Amino acid sequence: MLGTYRSDTGAILDELGNVKSLDFGPRDGSFNLLNTPDELYVSPNQFWNEYNKPWLSNAIERNDIFKIATEPTWDNLTRTNMYTGKIELTGFGRECAYLKKHGYSFDSITKTMSRSR
Repeated sequence: MLGTYRSDTGAILDELGNVKSLDFGPRDGSFNLLNTPDELYVSPNQFWNEYNKPWLSNAIERNDIFKIATEPTWDNLTRTNMYTGKIELTGFGRECAYLKKHGYSFDSITKTMSRSR
């Protein structure tokens, strides 16, 4: 499951008990939601390279279908960098771009991202 923490996934994690884990494995009959211990987050790039990207890569290798909790609109996919003033991808934007790079597309009816078969 993917989405922005502030808009959607934060509430989903709270409902699930906010369990922190480094287990990136499959969840047969269930879903995965990345939620690592807070102290592992140092910076956006560090977190992306050490946790988010490997988590997505594992799911891509399994050919997982991703449920999208947040609408992938411009406002949710991008933000203005407060230091440079430039537009950049949010964490959710990076996730969506990474999936598209690996052959995934968004289905607005099912609110999922999957590979064309």
